[in-house]
Amino acid sequence: MSILNLNDDQREQRRPRFDDVELDSPEAADGFSYGGAPVPYKRRTRGLWTAFVLLAALVAAIAAYGYQVAYSQNSQLAWLPNLKKSVASISERTDTLASNLKDWASKQEELSATLHHLKAGFASQLRSVREHADQVVAAASQKQRAELDQRTAALKSQIDEVASRQRADQIHMAKLDEKMASQHQELASVRESSNRQMASLQQQQVSTQGEVASINDALSTDQVDFEAEKNQDTEIVPGVSLHLSGTDISHQRYAAWVWLAGSRRRIWVRGQTVAAPLVFYPKDGGEAYELVVTRVNPRDVVGYVLVPSDSRAGGTDAAVNRKPARQPASGGM
Repeated sequence: MSILNLNDDQREQRRPRFDDVELDSPEAADGFSYGGAPVPYKRRTRGLWTAFVLLAALVAAIAAYGYQVAYSQNSQLAWLPNLKKSVASISERTDTLASNLKDWASKQEELSATLHHLKAGFASQLRSVREHADQVVAAASQKQRAELDQRTAALKSQIDEVASRQRADQIHMAKLDEKMASQHQELASVRESSNRQMASLQQQQVSTQGEVASINDALSTDQVDFEAEKNQDTEIVPGVSLHLSGTDISHQRYAAWVWLAGSRRRIWVRGQTVAAPLVFYPKDGGEAYELVVTRVNPRDVVGYVLVPSDSRAGGTDAAVNRKPARQPASGGM
């Protein structure tokens, strides 16, 4: 069907619109033939078949070219108004793009200036921070050095003090050694003197024992055993009574008083221990008596009284627990 025989509606339908047409490059158009049929460009065979194929292709190309020329003339005339509008729109877009590119260039310059300013400020701040850090490190190092010097001085002073104390201690120890040597000498001399004194005392003791033996031969005593109950008056020898007021079993002590009927006197005894003699004189200017407790019980005490042998002469036995015995006289407390 020829394009000239088509009505207006069919022509409008078959006429390509400018907006739907895509302009390809010459390289893209070379790969396609007019009418949508591919154009063989490769030689498949040689000889006759090659010439025949080329001739057929040439005929088809001429026919297609004629058809395309007729169709394109009609379509290009319809595309002209739309093409003008598109060119104007493209011009406006180009101007807008140029303006945007100009703005982008100015912004790039502003950004470059800002970056340069920031870089300069950052470098200045970095220098100031570095200087401040150097100052802080220098101050800390100086302070640490001062503290170290101060501690070193204090430690040196302490070492000197310890050394002086050691020297003083050494001097003191030397003096102590000398003093100890002199004391050893004095002790040796005192020991010799003590030995001499002990020898003298032993001689005196021998002579004293002889005198005591002679006195015991001259003065004989009798032992009178007794047992006195607590809180009762017990006559242990004539004219002498013992009143036991308290006992201490754990420490073997007792408390009591002794009543002397002849002189009407009372002798108080407090905290007296076992085997400790109590010496008293029943008569003024008379001979001494000794009272000795040998055992302390919860309710009574047991002991004896040493009385002169002649104290029984002319008297009656008032104590039932009296047992005469010959004992040497012991010294009073």
